Order: sequence, then C-alpha cells, then structure tokens
Amino acid sequence: MSAKHDFLEYFTVNLSAGFETVSIGETNLWTSPESPGVSVERKIMRGGPSDGVEVFTLSNPAISVCVMPTRGMGIWRVMVRQGEKMVRVGWESPVPLPVNPRNVPLDQPDGLGWLRGFNELVARCGLESNGAPEFNENGTLRYPLHGRIQNTPAYSVRLQIDAEKRELRLTGIMHEGRLFFNSLELESCLTLPFDGTGFRVDDTVRNLSARPAEFELLYHVNVGQPVADAGSRAEIPFQRIVPRCPWAAQNITSAPDYHAPVTGEPEMCFFYELAADENGNTKTMLRNPNGDFAMTLGFSVNEFPYFCQWKAQHAAEDGYVTGLEPCINFPNTRSFEQKNGRVAVLGPAKERHFGIDFSFSVTKEEVETAAAAVSAFQAECPDPVIEYAPNPEWCE
Repeated sequence: MSAKHDFLEYFTVNLSAGFETVSIGETNLWTSPESPGVSVERKIMRGGPSDGVEVFTLSNPAISVCVMPTRGMGIWRVMVRQGEKMVRVGWESPVPLPVNPRNVPLDQPDGLGWLRGFNELVARCGLESNGAPEFNENGTLRYPLHGRIQNTPAYSVRLQIDAEKRELRLTGIMHEGRLFFNSLELESCLTLPFDGTGFRVDDTVRNLSARPAEFELLYHVNVGQPVADAGSRAEIPFQRIVPRCPWAAQNITSAPDYHAPVTGEPEMCFFYELAADENGNTKTMLRNPNGDFAMTLGFSVNEFPYFCQWKAQHAAEDGYVTGLEPCINFPNTRSFEQKNGRVAVLGPAKERHFGIDFSFSVTKEEVETAAAAVSAFQAECPDPVIEYAPNPEWCE
C-alpha cells in the first residue's frame, strides 16, 4: 500500500471462519464462540475534543489493547489481568481523553501544542523531527515539539482475525509529506495473540520520494500509577548513561528508582546506549513497587541505537509518569541532532523496519524471571560508563 494510490477503501476486515460481527450504531464488535475472550471492538468517540476519534480495542482473556488510528496508531492504554483484577497500564494525563488531531494546535507559536493531545501509553515522535521545538532566526516556529506523526490520522486501516495463526492484527498507514519536501509513509501493525499477556508492534518507514529523505523517530512509552510509583524501579541494561541537564545530573545515581509524587518537581531525562547480546537484542523493564507486576520492552539496538528514560515525578494531578523510549536519535532540536550525525537518511523507495515486543509479568515469580533476563544483557557489558554531567555531543 502507498499514499500514491488514487483510491483506497479506508477500512477492510479479513475474518477467519467462526467469527461474527455485531454492529450497533457506530460500534462494531467481532467475536467467536470458538475463542472465548477474544474480541475486537471498534467505536467512534463523540463529544468534546475527542469527537471523531476511532478506537479499536483488541482483547484476549488476559489483556486488552486500545489503539487509535485517528492518532497515528497510538496506543491509548492497556488493561492486563492480574488474578481477579485488571491493571491499567498507561497514565493519568491532565489531558483526560484522546484528542482528535484537528483540535491539537501543533503550530502554536511556542511549539508546545503537541502537549494538548498527549495522554497515550505509546506515542510516536517524528518523522521530520522528534525533539524539542526549534525556531527560525526571526523567532517563528520551524519544528514543533515531537513532530507530527502522532497527530496524523491513518488513511488506511486493516483488521485481520486469523484463527489459524491465533492472532489479531491491526494495521494502519499514515503519510507525512508536503510538496518540495519529504514524502514519508509509516505503516504500523499491532499483533495480539489469542492468549498470553503480550503484544508486538511492527512499523515500517518508507520513502515515497525519488530523492533521499531524512527522518527522526522515537517511541514515547509512558507509564504512571499504579505501575510507576514510589518504590518502582526501571531495569535498563546500558553501556553508557548521560544526564540530559544539570537537574538530571544531580539525580543520576537514583535514575533507576522512583519516589513519591512531589508537587512542582521538574522533569528529568537520561540518555543511554544500551547493552545487548551478540545479535543486538535487548530488553528494558519497569516493575511496580510490590514487585508483582512489570512491563518489559524487547527490541534491537540495530533498529534503535539509543534510548531515553523520562521521569516526571510531580503531583499525580499533574500527570505522574515515566517514559521508556527506544529511539534512533535523541529528542534534541533537529539541527543539533543533524550536526551530531543522528538524523537518519532513507534512499529513494527505501524503507526501515522497527519492532518492539511488549510483555507483562503478573506475579512476583514472573517479575523475577523477567528481571533476570534483563540482567543477562547487562552482563554483556560489565563495565558501563556513567557520565555525571551532560555530554555536549548528546545534550543540547
């Protein structure tokens, strides 16, 4: 598929035998008596800033994943079964509900309009730029905060319910481009098995132009209470860690650990090169204070050479949250990243793949097993480098 097609049917469904469709108003539900607990719900939100946002909820008996094609295939939240209860994995943003991109002023003069729609568990930052706002010499905005792709609606969505492979797949395609500049396409596929507490995201960035194209990309994976809270810990195997700013430098020895909310505390960020095995595979993990629930991200440093840890430990009412962020560059201004050789280039008609496995541990035994797997990657780099001040080649 490509944005160059003259016509595409927006939404298509491929169903295995045995799955039934029920439609009520603007809500569709796909289920099968042969696969109890496996379902897909599609609905359109109505009212307020959310009006028109399309939400797909993919579920199996252990997990539900809410995906929003209207918001660049962002993942709003995940619900994971832990015994008799469901644990919400996401965060309580001051922006309480998904916001239709038409209500997000990306080009507001201070460059921070992106924050008016930010409340996802998974938000992509890119593609033309993905970091801090950048301004022209006359003070006008050149690149807004975190780019545009998260507020770019999918122009094509495909749902596949595959009983043979026992998985649900939701694919969306977004196009980011303009005349005389880049023409990039991002195709995202989320795969949820019929069982288990995990899912996978596979994304492909394509250059549709006859010219080389530059791009940046970061996956903002954001978790708040109850998973991130006082006593939580991030397990991040690393070769190098650098504090982004003096405030982060003051707190670098406690980078893995989280404290109780503190009203007005500034955010902080740490930049990493991760440790990995001989094939480039690695994992990072966030465990809750009780040590009986954790989220693990698995990916390749060949696809994501860098990683960011964002900590905003201010009052819960203001959005207590941490971000675990695989990326191909650091979220500085685009010109700074370009000067330091971290802006990617795609040749004409070329593409790059990016994949992340999300898995959830729901008992202390499962958490310890997952933590041991993460520690094995750190064992590949027994002498990591800790820098105690911002590095001028990494930090703007």
